Amino acid sequence: MSEVEVGKKPLQLSDTEWFQELGKLAASIGTDGFHRNLLSLFGRCIRSDSAWIIRYSRVAPPDVLYTSNVPDEIVQFYNKKCLHIDPFSMYWKEHGRPGVLTLTELTNSGPESVLYTKIFTAAAKISDEIGMFFSTVGHCCFGIFLEREKGGFTPADIRRANLIFPALEGFHKSHLGHLFNNLRRTDASKADDLIRRPTSIRDRHGVEVYANDSWRSAVSADTSINPMLETIEPDASVQTLCTRDYLLRTETFDRDFPLAPGGRIFTLEPKAASPAAPVDYEAAAAVLQALTPRERGILSLIMQGENTGQIAQKLKISKGTIKNCKLRIYRKADVSSERYLVKKFVQFFPAP
Repeated sequence: MSEVEVGKKPLQLSDTEWFQELGKLAASIGTDGFHRNLLSLFGRCIRSDSAWIIRYSRVAPPDVLYTSNVPDEIVQFYNKKCLHIDPFSMYWKEHGRPGVLTLTELTNSGPESVLYTKIFTAAAKISDEIGMFFSTVGHCCFGIFLEREKGGFTPADIRRANLIFPALEGFHKSHLGHLFNNLRRTDASKADDLIRRPTSIRDRHGVEVYANDSWRSAVSADTSINPMLETIEPDASVQTLCTRDYLLRTETFDRDFPLAPGGRIFTLEPKAASPAAPVDYEAAAAVLQALTPRERGILSLIMQGENTGQIAQKLKISKGTIKNCKLRIYRKADVSSERYLVKKFVQFFPAP
């Protein structure tokens, strides 16, 4: 994937190259390079000096996904100092509307915009930004931005951006539809029944950005699902757990996956009937809810066969702390040893 070109002479919408770029964008629908091509087309229509792609959420901090001609130290500065004063982020949180917007339009829209202008634009040596917001799922959007080092974006630039926005938004919606029908799975199985299978998607902050009706119905009926979600190891790329009625499967998305970069997908599959003795899932779920996040993490590692030393090394805490946590887990689970703890929860944590 080539870098997004900035600083080039803008294309006329009647130019042959414009239609070639439009075709390139259409051909990339459903691929990891789609949003870069979207940004590239935007950048070929309006002169700019640098460009960004940022994922915004109404409940989580902005997430920088890609930049062009932006020094690494400026990206780091934004992530460290400007996540919570980005006026575009504030706009999305308040309005949640797709469309075109410039930084000039947001000037003095609130204390965040004033701070952003004084802190970020000065550090980045830019004078104006123009962005397009494209809704994804739930409360999230993708923002693609062009920046100028001198001068503002003109009314003619804004008119041109608004002129092409409906076409770009249409491609974006087609891209999302393709993703939902072709979610990549590590077992390479087809995802034709994704909409019917109980499915939830969370971003890397753990915020749910999508859940279908069958997922919500399952969670309402099986009260052990939510407690089991809390035992998922953040670093586990693929994991399978048992709830009362389902096999809960989860895997991570990579950082290029547009719906939830670095997030997770969760699916539920009916669990085969077992001849084993009945399990009191309600009581086990109550125990899981009573555990702290650290205790749930340690329980998950215990169920994978990790000993005290291995758990301490993995979590970078002392063996004594692990032992104390284990004792608290035993007490809350009403068991006297690790052996009985494993026996009590083995139905929830099938062997890898």
